[in-house]
Amino acid sequence: QITLLRAIPVQILVDGVITSIYSTDRTPSNLLTQAGMNIHPGDLVLSNGLPLDLAQALSVDRQSISLQVVRSVNFSLTEKGKVRPLVSSASTLGSALWAAGYMLYAADELTPPPDSLLVPGLAASLKPSRQVTVHTQNTRLTIRTSATTVGQALEDAGLSVQGLDYCLPSPDEPIPSNAEIQLVRVTEEVLVEQSPLPFETEYQPVSDLEIDSQTILQTGEYGSNAQRVRIRYEDGQEVSRQVESQWVARQPVPRILGYGTQVSMLTTVVDGVTIQYWRALNMYATSYHPSEVGDTTASGLPLQKGVAAVDTSYVPFYTQMYVPGYGEVIAADIGGGVIGRWIDLGYSDDDYVTWHQWVTVYFLWPPPDNIVWIIP
Repeated sequence: QITLLRAIPVQILVDGVITSIYSTDRTPSNLLTQAGMNIHPGDLVLSNGLPLDLAQALSVDRQSISLQVVRSVNFSLTEKGKVRPLVSSASTLGSALWAAGYMLYAADELTPPPDSLLVPGLAASLKPSRQVTVHTQNTRLTIRTSATTVGQALEDAGLSVQGLDYCLPSPDEPIPSNAEIQLVRVTEEVLVEQSPLPFETEYQPVSDLEIDSQTILQTGEYGSNAQRVRIRYEDGQEVSRQVESQWVARQPVPRILGYGTQVSMLTTVVDGVTIQYWRALNMYATSYHPSEVGDTTASGLPLQKGVAAVDTSYVPFYTQMYVPGYGEVIAADIGGGVIGRWIDLGYSDDDYVTWHQWVTVYFLWPPPDNIVWIIP
């Protein structure tokens, strides 16, 4: 069987020139050889805009063939200080790098830009981006950036360190190896806090008021202390509180108590005995005897019934008193720990009686020259 292949027109566009031939061959590599075309490594052959396998024969039913040879160009790419020579027939730099296996991201720094025409001898440089995570108070933002410092990475993320804010690491430090950045938002507020300032109590004598009586001459009023406090918050949480200044916002008004200085001779009957006195105080009475503390008092008088230990800051030595159920007694000892309204009644060892009770102590007339007006 004899098969007749007719010669058909073939047009080849290469380097801007169209070459026409007739051929019965349908294999692209043979057609290019017949037309005297040399194909270089990286060149691309298209038919109707689609790439061809040069060794794959085209359909015998074709009435004509149109081929286009896209010449490859040599260019170079510098990345991380290393220069890599490349060959591509792509029309743009981005397409050429994609075909060479480079995964390009919008955050990569490619010079010239990806849409630049690929021309022979083009020297391109690539600074690839990497993934960085920024942690803030409520968010975790992951971006790609080609920045080298933390501050630049924050700018690429649309964030910035403002006012008192800070980040870890600091903005001028390189991005850490773990690519984790912490951005802390800092705010401060200044408050004026007030606290009560207690008033003092002052005493004034009142001549027409009986001794051991008191009256309020002036009501006390609290003042107030003020302080300026600076509070620091980091990511909404209080981390410090500092007092910057303090002052008295309002002075307190003292309370003034009037104490009576009117002394009169009074008469009463106690234990069947009529006594004259000028003061009667409710005092806590205890008792002691020589076998406990020795037989000599602080005044030099022997310890026996009729002698008492008192707080001499209020009851002077040798003050004459009368204690119901005990009798007359003179202040002649100081005792151990006897303070305020406490009287320790003396006994001998033979007549000792235990006392632990509150009693009314009468201070016998006449009063001393120096009277202690207030006994707490």
